[in-house]
Amino acid sequence: MRLRILGSAAGGGLPQWNCACPNCTEARNRSGRVKPRTQDAMAVSAGDAWFLLNASPDILRQLEAFPDLHPRSPRASPFQGIVLLNGDLDHVLGLFSLRESTPLVIYATDAVRRGLVSGNVLFRTLQRFPEQVTWKRLELDVRTELSGLDGATTGLSITPVALPGKVPKHLEGIAPPSPEDNIGLWIRDERRGRLVVVATAAGAGGDFIRRLSGADACLFDGTFWSSDELIRLGLSSARAEDMAHLPIGGEAGSLELLLGLDVPRKIFTHINNTNPILVPGSPERRKVEDAGWQVAEDGEEIAL
Repeated sequence: MRLRILGSAAGGGLPQWNCACPNCTEARNRSGRVKPRTQDAMAVSAGDAWFLLNASPDILRQLEAFPDLHPRSPRASPFQGIVLLNGDLDHVLGLFSLRESTPLVIYATDAVRRGLVSGNVLFRTLQRFPEQVTWKRLELDVRTELSGLDGATTGLSITPVALPGKVPKHLEGIAPPSPEDNIGLWIRDERRGRLVVVATAAGAGGDFIRRLSGADACLFDGTFWSSDELIRLGLSSARAEDMAHLPIGGEAGSLELLLGLDVPRKIFTHINNTNPILVPGSPERRKVEDAGWQVAEDGEEIAL
């Protein structure tokens, strides 16, 4: 199994268009110290068939940056399907960039599908003919085989697990909260192992933390280092938890909660532009690395 990190930044990317925080400024200077990053997305394969995990607003750049996802005939999809972990705009807007009449297969929970389709006039651009989008339903804790566009098996299966989270910002006050709003993926290759993707998590509630152990690799929410990160920088009054993210640092942070996690490779991803772990050599980066964690970068690959 191969997993390619197409984008490792949180919503807005790095640098973010309206931000002049130290990290964004450093990234714009192109000094190489703080590397620019596109918004959170991955691709996974157990052979020739690739599946996208999320469709970020940067999807066209991400596809072009990875030759394995280039089309192989005049009009064809270079991937077999797209798996949506939630309905946040930074995870779904890329769908509308894939509107050029090539059929798409989308794996999503009922809650995420409703949020995208119901009352959304923009989604009509993906409904111009009956086969333009085929939906594959994801049920919590039910293992789903990922199949190719021709229905063939691919050797990959996914089990969606409910994570603490919230409805997307644009659905607040419109759609009722659901356990299906935000999921992690337990991805299995029958021949080569198992990896877990927990790109966004508002806390450690439920039993998903316990279920991480035993995976061969884990990608975990690294959005913010501290709960008050944006507040201290004067960028917002919201805490990390208000934005449905478990911070890395602190006594109740993920670094402490996951101390001793029995996973050989552990990577923080979905990293906000303000997070000090983006700076090599920073005290926060050293703490992460000393605890056995990596900081994701665009283009990085995991092979099991």
